[in-house]
Amino acid sequence: MPLRNQTATVLFVILVSVLGLLPLHFIHQASAAQSHAPITINGNAGFTAANGVISGSGTASDPYVIGGWEIFPAPFFNTAISVSDTSAYFVVRNIIAHEFGSQFQNVTHFVIDGFDSPGGLSFGNVRNGVIERITGPLSVTGSYCRGYCPYPGGTNITIANSVINRLHVDHSQNVTISGNTISGSTVKGIDMDLSSNVTITNNTVSSNMEDGIAFFGYHVTVSYNNITANVGNGLSFSGEDISVFHNHFSGNGLGIPGASRTPAAGLALSGVNLTIQDNTFDSDGILGAPVAVAPNYFIASGNLANGNPILFYHDCQGVNVDNIPVGQILIANCNHVRIANVRILNTAEGVQLNRVNNTIISGSEFSMNKNDGISIQSSKNVTMSNDKIVGNRGNGISVGPGGAYVVRSGLITLRDSEVGNNGDGIHFESGAGIWLNADNCTLTRNTVYTNQLSGILSGGTNNTISYNTVTSNGARSAPVSTVFEWMGGISTSLGSPATSVSDFFWITGNNISNNYPYGLGIIETRHANATDNLISSNQGYGILVSGSDYGTIYHNNMINDIVEGVEAAFGMQYSSSWSIPYPGGGNYWSDYAGNDLCSGPNQDQCNAPDRIGDTPKTLFACVTEVNYICGNFNNTDRYPLMRPYGFVPDSDPPNWSNASLRVIQATTSTITLQWTPAIDQIGATRYSIYEGSSRIATVRGAFLTYTVTGLTAGTPYSFHVEAMDPWGNWSTNGPSVNVSTTGWWQYWYLVVVVVAGVGTAAFLHWKGWLRLWRRPRITLSKRPAQISKGCWLSWFLRAWFLFPRLGIVIARNKP
Repeated sequence: MPLRNQTATVLFVILVSVLGLLPLHFIHQASAAQSHAPITINGNAGFTAANGVISGSGTASDPYVIGGWEIFPAPFFNTAISVSDTSAYFVVRNIIAHEFGSQFQNVTHFVIDGFDSPGGLSFGNVRNGVIERITGPLSVTGSYCRGYCPYPGGTNITIANSVINRLHVDHSQNVTISGNTISGSTVKGIDMDLSSNVTITNNTVSSNMEDGIAFFGYHVTVSYNNITANVGNGLSFSGEDISVFHNHFSGNGLGIPGASRTPAAGLALSGVNLTIQDNTFDSDGILGAPVAVAPNYFIASGNLANGNPILFYHDCQGVNVDNIPVGQILIANCNHVRIANVRILNTAEGVQLNRVNNTIISGSEFSMNKNDGISIQSSKNVTMSNDKIVGNRGNGISVGPGGAYVVRSGLITLRDSEVGNNGDGIHFESGAGIWLNADNCTLTRNTVYTNQLSGILSGGTNNTISYNTVTSNGARSAPVSTVFEWMGGISTSLGSPATSVSDFFWITGNNISNNYPYGLGIIETRHANATDNLISSNQGYGILVSGSDYGTIYHNNMINDIVEGVEAAFGMQYSSSWSIPYPGGGNYWSDYAGNDLCSGPNQDQCNAPDRIGDTPKTLFACVTEVNYICGNFNNTDRYPLMRPYGFVPDSDPPNWSNASLRVIQATTSTITLQWTPAIDQIGATRYSIYEGSSRIATVRGAFLTYTVTGLTAGTPYSFHVEAMDPWGNWSTNGPSVNVSTTGWWQYWYLVVVVVAGVGTAAFLHWKGWLRLWRRPRITLSKRPAQISKGCWLSWFLRAWFLFPRLGIVIARNKP
């Protein structure tokens, strides 16, 4: 077959294949539509053949028909079709409008049946209309006014069976939105404002960048919709007389990386006289109103979250939910509530309590939920114990609110619970293990770990935080400069509405380790008493005090934090006390390098030591990560302890079980060593590095690497590491490693590569196959490129094996 015929056949096959992939209505429109100029109709007299009318007389039984046109942009036209001020009956059918939109203003009795308009359709003050089979954005907009609006958006309007990427309706009434696919909007999918008597049914609303459906309206019914994977809420609303039933919600409230995230879920409640019935939620659920769940909600038992019933109680006494399948629990305005032995996973929020008093939550799990695991608002005397709150995208437990003009929560107790891995790793407006802004609360004996923000982020008045294990909180990926106060192991930065600062905190007996960027942050707090805490190996600061006064910080053990302590105070009168009067003492600092030769209040009686350092421990005054946290002077711990407080003296050296010492970098003159930490009662505080039997360096226990310098190239060395504990006991069996510095001859391959490259280039130039100073002329030939001697393939293979990294194919066309 000739080459031309082969090409034609291939193109025909490709064309048929592509057409087979197109939707049928596109093929039909492409074949049937005829080109037409933009159409403008102003008044009934404008319905003419020149304006695209192909039939009809404008009556109800014989409407004008404008159809089958493909309309391209034209100079001086802003719309494809513009119709205004008409009362005749008309139908617009099977229109393709390129690039720009169409507008219908003050029209009555119309049908839009098939309109492909990427630029969108806009309607204002329209009545008695049916809009179906359209593709593109759609807006039905009225006048923005208060009270009576003389120009509504639409009245008696049906929008059906269309593919819409944004639907906006406002100031409209008697509207039905049915059978549409509404997705891909950069804002809300359906955005409706100040409209009444609206039915939204049998639509698929998905993948919109804000809420799927959001409205403020009256007498609205939302039913049988499939609402999925919207970035904001699936459905949010406010207004009156709203019914939501038989909808399916799945995977809403995704959030956008890099953008602020607010709590979102399948259904966000607000308004009055609501009926929520027979809806299903998969990996989704219900969020109540921000301040109080209104008592006149009717949430029937037919709502399911992940196949289990959503329980709603309001204005009640004596609720008992014990060891039954539960999808979600919402309780408002109730007293004497008990929730025990339940497991609620992967919904909007596990439990929401609003204005609920005298409550016990015990032996339950609230994990992997889209927002908070447990939300407690404006409630008092709530006790949580032996619960597991893990892996929620928001906070593990949230107790609030924090405003001055709301009913504050108080008398909250959380004990013996596991709170970990909360926060979604993307948004940093939430993600604390325990977010507590309340008064007269107690947090004790909890295990709080690996939360995105602070393990315990607190504010309020008269709160006790004691005997918790708080470890590895504060995400390294968080924007430190903006959420610094909300991070770390324990932070008191949420404040109190009465004084704008937190007040009277007792923080005692906690084990606070491996947090970032600080272990304990006493921030904007008065009368904080921190004592008997073990604060170790935090990746930044052990204790950070900022903007706080009248505090007392003593008998804490600071072990191997990068910076053990910092206080950013603006003057002595605004600073905290880091010790109590002699001989009570201050804190133990593993980086303290002073001596203990003297005693007495002034440490000037040098006839006997007293286990207190003779010179004060000087604290840092600035936080380098956040420029504004910086004080005017360096505060001190007047009586630093020489040994850890509260621990029995230890005579056993650190243990090196399963330890290793390895080389992570070697050059001709340096070797960098890294070792695993030694095991001790509270950690090794010093490491000594030996070359052979000679000690060459000693570093703090916070550091597990060391670079040995000044070595000779190509020389073998033997190193080992020993550890010291806080009582001065040194190990003798630390890990060792034998290693050699690199020698210059170890870089021989570079010389070989350079020589080979230069030699090859010279050879190719000599043979005429490579012109180093002249651009080669490329000649197209039907014959394959060949080497003048031998097979071109054999030369390619030789070049490949000899110079695999160069990836060069050497060839020239045979003349």
